[in-house]
Amino acid sequence: MTAATLTDAKPGWAPARMGVFALLVLAALWLGWKAWDVNITMSCWKDEWPNLPVCEEINGRTPPERVARLQERLAANPGDSPALVELTELAHRPETAAGLDAPALLAAAGQAAPQDVTVLQLQANEALRAQRWPDALDKLTRLSQHHHNADATRVLAELVALAAQPPAQPTLQQALVDAVGADAGWLDRVLRAMPGAKLPLGSAMPLVALASAKEPGLSAPLGLYVIRQLKTEGLWLEAHAIWLRLWKRPLGYLFNGDFEQNFVAGGFDWEVIERDPHRGGARIDLAGRRERGQVLRVAFTGRAMKTPLVRQHLLLPPGSYRFAGEFQSGDLRSERGLAWVFSCASDGRELARTTPLMAGGRTWQPLAVSLEVPAECGLGVALALQTEAPFEAKTGLRGEVVFDRFTLVQAPANQGTSQP
Repeated sequence: MTAATLTDAKPGWAPARMGVFALLVLAALWLGWKAWDVNITMSCWKDEWPNLPVCEEINGRTPPERVARLQERLAANPGDSPALVELTELAHRPETAAGLDAPALLAAAGQAAPQDVTVLQLQANEALRAQRWPDALDKLTRLSQHHHNADATRVLAELVALAAQPPAQPTLQQALVDAVGADAGWLDRVLRAMPGAKLPLGSAMPLVALASAKEPGLSAPLGLYVIRQLKTEGLWLEAHAIWLRLWKRPLGYLFNGDFEQNFVAGGFDWEVIERDPHRGGARIDLAGRRERGQVLRVAFTGRAMKTPLVRQHLLLPPGSYRFAGEFQSGDLRSERGLAWVFSCASDGRELARTTPLMAGGRTWQPLAVSLEVPAECGLGVALALQTEAPFEAKTGLRGEVVFDRFTLVQAPANQGTSQP
């Protein structure tokens, strides 16, 4: 059968189909255009294409036009929370606030978008101006902890420091205590921000003590950070209190004197000063000895080295003490030897030093010194290993020396001398 016969058999069928097809094409084009128009509008609302000329018409070319467009959006869709949030923000700007009920808009935005950053910032600002401290802290801690908002973290740090300054502000202090009691997690970012803002971290100690007393207490990284900063501020007693909290057990005057634990950087443990052992003049590590367990090993390479080589900060109240230990230095090549030196951590004033440690074969030899800690030290004392003669730190040493079984105990006052 030919095409002509088919046409004759169903007169008018092809034109009807063509008309329907044309209508479908037109409908598809119209729907596509509407979808494109909607997508353009939504993109302009979200400020995804800020330089698109049509967005100026959609969003408004001037601030008053912008307000009008947002009001139109809310009239068409009262649930348009992005429009409500933006209109609320404009209501709090002097140039666009006329005719807008800022408090009512903020209350509505708080209901529609309670976790929105802009809403939380506006709510925090209002609470701060009115000194509604619990409300302000609630918004600021959420901004800092959950949105990592640097401005909120800085304001919290300033409030923590302000609460510690005279005159006393009991309402702010209580609000901070309550905020830590409810959730101490926000304190981490605030404490780390305080030094950068030139705020004394020591002013946060009441809150730090409260947080450390709660379960699970301060995390080890945060606790060590706080300890390092408190030491730089000269707050040795407070720093050591955090150190005790981290270990949750009584500790002696000297920590890890048997060298059986790996060093914990930043606290009251041994610190290796040389940052690049491969290029420096001394390689310091813990080495195993079958008859002793771990010992402190210092291997010299002949290069110049930083001094002190290794150090531990101590909390020592004024009084008399006796330091003792053992060392082995069979192949140490040095003109003047090494010495363990006690000094005030605040000003470096020397308190005592051991007699020079020289090569002495494979036999373990004793080392000891007595010292008197004056009140002027301010509780912080440093025990450090260094070359007896400063010039040997520049010329370098050769050989190896190991140390073990260090102790530090209080001594009767009549033994308080810097002589061995």
